Amino acid sequence: MRAVRALTSGFAMPADQPWLPGLPHVAAALATVFVFGGQACVTGLLLATLASFVVYLPVTALTLNGGRAIAADRPAPVLTMRAQLVLLGLWTLTAWAGAGLSAAIRPLSS
Repeated sequence: MRAVRALTSGFAMPADQPWLPGLPHVAAALATVFVFGGQACVTGLLLATLASFVVYLPVTALTLNGGRAIAADRPAPVLTMRAQLVLLGLWTLTAWAGAGLSAAIRPLSS
């Protein structure tokens, strides 16, 4: 969790303030509401959030640290601009794919 906190603090909140990640994937997911509707938007947001904290951020932390786990006594690696852009692209892709899939499945279940 310390690595996730350190990696997400640069998006909106300084690291010395109480932690609330900037959550740029929320902005990426909210764009889907105009195309797919609110229900699909929420599904895409939930999928992007889950993928972010379970897969994307831990893998990014490992990558930035040379494939090694971050030691408790060492600072987390700095999230580079390139890594931020890659994460934003992954979040956007996940949010849109989740919303699109949800919108495609919803008429079948109605």
